[in-house]
Amino acid sequence: MGELFRHLLLAFEEAEQAEKEGTYPIGAVIADGRGQIVSRGRNRVFSEGDCTAHAEVDAIRGAGSLLISMSARRIVPNEYTLYSTCEPCPMCACTILMSGIKRVVWAANDDRVGAIRRMKQGPHFIERFDTITYVAAPYLELENRQRAMMAKWCTSRGLPEDEWKPLTVGVANARSWT
Repeated sequence: MGELFRHLLLAFEEAEQAEKEGTYPIGAVIADGRGQIVSRGRNRVFSEGDCTAHAEVDAIRGAGSLLISMSARRIVPNEYTLYSTCEPCPMCACTILMSGIKRVVWAANDDRVGAIRRMKQGPHFIERFDTITYVAAPYLELENRQRAMMAKWCTSRGLPEDEWKPLTVGVANARSWT
């Protein structure tokens, strides 16, 4: 089992906790350049009544002291990777950008509100988003796991789960861009 898979499984632990807390089942972790987890986060929108409490933002907040030099009043250059169970939304994509994190890996693409792929296509802030690399949905098994969790969440709220149907592709649809 490779590092990507292991770190995505840790993000799923957070997603499962978010699900138990009655909110969107999305989780995230941040690893340093050596692969050590430095922060964990999960969606807390409905558990905390905060529409900005997304998993990626929660993880970034947890790593705040590592990302910011308070004495120099600067974002610290870093080699962190953020792993999420779902493609980050526009708010999270911009938070990742502003935190200086340079690599993002997610288990499931989000064609409705996922933003990293769109932001890298421009035209807004394209020169900034070009500094971020990503690996999109490297494992079909994990993508379908996230899709099942999101479909269950949508159904429990009386919403259609059409966009979260499982994928039946024979191989993982991993995409990696710089």
